[in-house]
Amino acid sequence: MSSQSLFNSKFAVEFSILIGRYMPMSTGYWLSQKLAGLIGSFQGLEINRNIRTNQYVVNGENKSHRELVQLNKDVLQHAGKCYYDLYHYIDRARKLEELVPLSPQMSELIRLSHLKEGFLIVAPHMSNFDLVVSRLVSEGFEGRVLSYPNPGSGYQLQNDIRVSYGLDVVPLSDPWAETGMIDYLKQGGVIATAVDRPLPNRKKRHYIDFFGRPSPLPAGYVTTALAADVPIVAVTAIMEKNGNYGFRLSEPIRLKRYRDKMDTLFLNAERTLKEIEEFIKLAPSQWLMYYPVWPDLLSEDL
Repeated sequence: MSSQSLFNSKFAVEFSILIGRYMPMSTGYWLSQKLAGLIGSFQGLEINRNIRTNQYVVNGENKSHRELVQLNKDVLQHAGKCYYDLYHYIDRARKLEELVPLSPQMSELIRLSHLKEGFLIVAPHMSNFDLVVSRLVSEGFEGRVLSYPNPGSGYQLQNDIRVSYGLDVVPLSDPWAETGMIDYLKQGGVIATAVDRPLPNRKKRHYIDFFGRPSPLPAGYVTTALAADVPIVAVTAIMEKNGNYGFRLSEPIRLKRYRDKMDTLFLNAERTLKEIEEFIKLAPSQWLMYYPVWPDLLSEDL
């Protein structure tokens, strides 16, 4: 079992839930930080090599190995805090309101979701996105979220938790994602999806520029938005300096059509990813991406 498979397993999710729900905050934070530091110390783990490589690029490709090892631990420690907060506060409405205060940008996204004009939301795996989304849903956000196709037991448990707080989750393997998604958008629906998880076995000629380097990132969301004739809006969660979780929202991205179909696909994807880049630059160690976004760099000693 790979390190990613282990951390995404049902056991790992259930263990995180156990810590978050039943441990007091001081103990839960301490344990999650210790575990993150321990995992990060095993530099040869696949997940750690991936995180170091990703952090090397988003931090300007000028960090030493020692600095990257610390950034690796920073990412895992931030993830540990996010998981604890998610499972500790998800059922505590008043505390959730304090930890994720309703911002003007969150209110704007909720307002847009009620207009019934249709748009597609894209996001990176930044900070405590699940907790921020649960707050949006509690305040009336309307939309559907596309999740990883054919979810394993760990992913399915996470999806069940998302459904429990009112989120409409649709795996990409669901037939609706093929047959009903475009009509839903045309009728004024809102769909959200992550866009920063690399696709395995993607041909290099289909790589997309991200942080100045070609990457096997998906671009299907561009095809969907064009087919439905809706704009794209980029969003992210982010932890603020005071420890609360905040939210960022881009202006609507109106897609352009070019003579060449591949230009239409990839140039629009790169325009969208520029917004994602700006979000990640705000807090690189909050980018919780455990897969190799630039696999060509894995052979380097980072």
